[in-house]
Amino acid sequence: MRSDFVCAWALVVAILACPGRLAAQTAAPQHPLEGLTAGEYWTVHEVLQASGKITPDTIVSSVLLREPSKETVLAWRAGAPFTREADVVLAHKGVVTEVRVNLSEHKMETWKDVKGVQAPIFLSELVEMGELAKSDSRMQAGFAKRGLKDMSTIECIALPFGYFALPEMEGHRILYGGCADIAGAFLSWGREIPGLYFELDAVEKKILKVVDEEVVPVPQSPINFEEAPAKARPGTTPLSIVQPLGPGFEFKNGDVTWQNWHFRVRLDERVGPVVNLVRLDDGGKQRSVMYEGSMSELFVPYMDPALSWATRTFIDAGEFFPGGVLRPMLVGVDCPSNAEYMDGLLPNEQGIPAVQPRLACLFETVNGSPAWRHFEQDQVWGRPMRTLVLRTAAVIGNYDYLLDWRFEQDGSIRVAVGATGIIETKGAKEKTPAADHVMGGASGEAKEEYGHFVGENSVAVNHDHFFSFRLDLDVDGQNNTFMADKLEKRELPASTHRKSIWVVKPTIAHTERDAMIDIHLERPSMWMFVNPNVRGPLGYPTGYEIMPGTTAASLLDPDDGVQRVGGFSTHQLWVTPYQPDELYASGVYPIESKGDDGLATWTKANRPIENTDIVAWYTLGFHHVPRAEDWPVMPVMWHDFIIRPYDFFPQNPVLTLPTTP
Repeated sequence: MRSDFVCAWALVVAILACPGRLAAQTAAPQHPLEGLTAGEYWTVHEVLQASGKITPDTIVSSVLLREPSKETVLAWRAGAPFTREADVVLAHKGVVTEVRVNLSEHKMETWKDVKGVQAPIFLSELVEMGELAKSDSRMQAGFAKRGLKDMSTIECIALPFGYFALPEMEGHRILYGGCADIAGAFLSWGREIPGLYFELDAVEKKILKVVDEEVVPVPQSPINFEEAPAKARPGTTPLSIVQPLGPGFEFKNGDVTWQNWHFRVRLDERVGPVVNLVRLDDGGKQRSVMYEGSMSELFVPYMDPALSWATRTFIDAGEFFPGGVLRPMLVGVDCPSNAEYMDGLLPNEQGIPAVQPRLACLFETVNGSPAWRHFEQDQVWGRPMRTLVLRTAAVIGNYDYLLDWRFEQDGSIRVAVGATGIIETKGAKEKTPAADHVMGGASGEAKEEYGHFVGENSVAVNHDHFFSFRLDLDVDGQNNTFMADKLEKRELPASTHRKSIWVVKPTIAHTERDAMIDIHLERPSMWMFVNPNVRGPLGYPTGYEIMPGTTAASLLDPDDGVQRVGGFSTHQLWVTPYQPDELYASGVYPIESKGDDGLATWTKANRPIENTDIVAWYTLGFHHVPRAEDWPVMPVMWHDFIIRPYDFFPQNPVLTLPTTP
């Protein structure tokens, strides 16, 4: 169940006072890539209302900045005029309409109905359709059959399909859902009513089907994590982080300057934080590293074949972003005491903007690690390091994802995802797992194949998390080449006293297919993005490397409908030629998608990618087999990857750091 959307929405109704706030934009934009301002959202609202095409039941599904062309942005200089546009998606009685609004001229540029797609979903639709299902006579009979009489504690919610799964979906907006009984609990997680589900048409507001299976009691394992006492562990003493002279970075109108880093940041309704124009100051010269970086999509398929769980295959960002994927940061928990906070602006169903508090934080951190060190002749040489962290929290349904962009003094960027929140569970007749299955002794199928008991009668279902990060690297300019430095074993003659070594074999990717990379421990490679037109002092092309962390690839059948939509999870790295409209790894409209848009579809053209403007797509993924320690709320689990300089500098760039951080 995902009824916690209600709670999450309530959190952002009011702005709460907190230290170090960086205000949301209210004045006119000062840069072509600035986030939409309140005035611009109102311009969209006014233009739509003036068109005469808007009815009271028209939903404004999204209002997103349409970025100017890359050439325009790179040629722009401070103080010069620029044109601003917004792309708007409307939904009315099942019809999706794309509208482009010229914000600078206060007029509508285009109005186009789009056939065969479904708009992303708003919280209100989920709740409304859940109430419709709850009042259905067949559902009422199912509640009575289970002895559930108090309707005030029952919550139902309808969810979209992340792929085209059923024939009745053609031309219709079909949702599938279930209910929970929250009696004795704060939230619905862990209180699913097993065996009672519904399918409905959200446009016709009609229940198509009710599935009433075997009666299984609602699990009653302890879930009220909100009541957990805050107790200091033995030996805990005060620990504080202070910067008496204020932060070491500057932030103004979206521009961030820190140490030798310069970049822009904006908060996007669909993908969360977007970093732009990432540059390094190298001896007074600003050198480009990345034009734009963001999380493009998030794919979370569950691994239970039961009808009510096979439908839980979420393309989270593309399905649920209306109202924004980001939620407020908790002072002192999400960010340290020296953090500065950024508010954001997000539109409601009528396109009317509201300020959302503390959607991001910026802070410097010192973790006691050296930037470099060496011991010799009874002496230790070294320098300490500090890091600038841009942090947000994307909350989609039951999961919270901390999204970090960590800028290092050596020119590296560490991109990290911390998964926490509440795992999804299903009710089981059994209190605990079968004894013969715990140690692998059971033969044939067992319920525990699909999940893991985390409480009595509560099985947490196995699932995956796949994030696609879109990284428009521009190393020392736009024209780059992707090169895989493959490590290959070489056999040696007996005279060397060794049998084998490994050697580096640089391999240039000429087309998209050449750059589809899967991680194999027995066939390692280094992923280099180089500028063949710019050489360092030693003659090597300047470059940046994407260094993968622990990650995963999808195990699903490639012909599985949901796998076609989440096709980016097939490879850990993709490289495409830059196209301004190729932004979302699973396509613009993933709800009920047939998998005919997105990264896996675009790359079928096998376009050339050598010595041109290219974009890297990195898949950060992990298979989640739940454990008892993940319940009732999951400890933060971090995964990351690094974008680091490779022959970009002539020597160690942190050699001369000060002796104190």
